[in-house]
Amino acid sequence: MARLVLHIGTHKTATTTLQDTFAANRALLAREGLIYPKLGGATGHHGLVMEWLALPPVYALPGGPAAAWGRIAALARGTGVVFLSSEEFSRGQPLPRVDFRALRQRLAAFEGVTVLCALRDQLSYLQSIYLEVSKKQVPQPWSVFLAEALTTGYAAGLFLDFAALDGFLRTAFAPDEIRYLDFATARAGPGGILGAALQAAGCDLPAAALRQVEDGAANVSPDPLAAWAANQIAAPYPASEALLALTTEALREDLDPGVRTTIYTRAEEVRLLQHVAPLNARFAENLSARQPGFRISMAPPPPRRMFREDVQPGFWLRVARRLHADAA
Repeated sequence: MARLVLHIGTHKTATTTLQDTFAANRALLAREGLIYPKLGGATGHHGLVMEWLALPPVYALPGGPAAAWGRIAALARGTGVVFLSSEEFSRGQPLPRVDFRALRQRLAAFEGVTVLCALRDQLSYLQSIYLEVSKKQVPQPWSVFLAEALTTGYAAGLFLDFAALDGFLRTAFAPDEIRYLDFATARAGPGGILGAALQAAGCDLPAAALRQVEDGAANVSPDPLAAWAANQIAAPYPASEALLALTTEALREDLDPGVRTTIYTRAEEVRLLQHVAPLNARFAENLSARQPGFRISMAPPPPRRMFREDVQPGFWLRVARRLHADAA
């Protein structure tokens, strides 16, 4: 009988890179006993959640999600490890969420099931979520986005309280069926997040043996402050790629080599870190028996950063001049 790994993200933890790479290396992985099913046109298995969540039609599966789950269940009669991947499994809002009880019953034929979930520190995670939302729609003003995330525990429907996410998973999965990866640690390890996923699936193939897609960096976020500035100018419409390129270039004139930017002000960063510290401590305590020593790694900040309050009037003047020149 086959085993199954259900990789549920979370979002912005190199999920697109993993899905694109596994899809591009499907035959190689199968020879090593790791089955990454092709269910539809997308490289990720997002269509499987469409029984419970409304997703864009591009993710719809032939015959619908119920038929796809039937094809997956049939794979249990084989050998090796079946690997499914979609970050949409870990979405917390809007309700109803994925029905994990029903999902777990559909996986009953497998010899064993592991839920694999990568978690990213909330400081970088929240900013990355904002940048991802900005690619597709007009985001809330950053200050509102941040305040609502701290109040509700969700950002664009995604869990910021990982103990709450763990409670959601444990409604259907046994504690020893759930394995968490610290994103920063996994990314710094051998083979990065791909290596960590292969290891979790029990596959001895090194990540370096896989053909890379987009140099192993799919769906990369833009410069944070440049994206924020483009959103301010474009509102109430989405910022165009041309405008983002313009603000990125104008911002570079303010940046010395090696300086990184962040949307946060210094006070906002302190506020967020103070908010999540007890949440992460509670989560680590909950995992102490299952994954001793697990913690969410807060990546050390770059030695030089440009915060939102550091944006000078000269930046906006350069942007205005470039916009005027383009219009002329």
